[in-house]
Amino acid sequence: MIDAILWISRNQAWIHLLLACLGVLLLWLWWRAWRRLRLARFGIERAMWVNARSRAVIVIFITLTLTAALLLLNVFIAPNLTAMFGVLPTLSARDLLTNTPTPTPTAELVLPGFETPTPDSSAEPTATLTPVPVGGANCLNPQATITSPIPGAILAGEIEVSGTANVDNFAFYVVEISTLGDNWLTVLTSQPDADGKILPVVNGVLGQWNTALQAPGDYALRLVVYNSSGDFSPPCTIPITITAPITPSPTP
Repeated sequence: MIDAILWISRNQAWIHLLLACLGVLLLWLWWRAWRRLRLARFGIERAMWVNARSRAVIVIFITLTLTAALLLLNVFIAPNLTAMFGVLPTLSARDLLTNTPTPTPTAELVLPGFETPTPDSSAEPTATLTPVPVGGANCLNPQATITSPIPGAILAGEIEVSGTANVDNFAFYVVEISTLGDNWLTVLTSQPDADGKILPVVNGVLGQWNTALQAPGDYALRLVVYNSSGDFSPPCTIPITITAPITPSPTP
């Protein structure tokens, strides 16, 4: 149910557009039935257009009810998942500070076993704002997505990151966080099995992450899945918040 609410919240613009088009069509059908009813002279013909007009009125009422329910879900239910369903809340879109060097350096893929290139320290950072969508970004790809934690999750201590990393010609994956948009820090990476092979993950655990290693605050969390050519699709990115673990009070 929570996934359905998040999906509706992410696609509310398209749903509103669909309902608006449906409403226009129904109003036209009602107007046509009303006009034909005025011109009808026979009882059977009049009864047919009365029924058509009644059906149009009923469907218009249902469409208005769905529109009201959609507004109620997006305004009151989606932002208050914790209070209503006892799950972690869906946070509103937040602006995270990004660090975009000028000029922008060309991105280079560093495969395991290769030396990391030394970054150019001469570029001066320029602070900009990057919006993080409520339900995350680029997470609808079933071959590279994060299923846990959910977008807007509030995390503390040791957690389990789950999802799917199973692209064609799979090579490896990394899980990264950032408060600075382009300044990503790897917190998890794919591990070889007993035979030394790095295997894809399908609806499973990507790794264990101790969030206490990061300072409390708002972060972006993303999954990047590479293929054997070093390419990757747009990473699944979600907003999260890290808090300090709650220390239980000593028993007197």
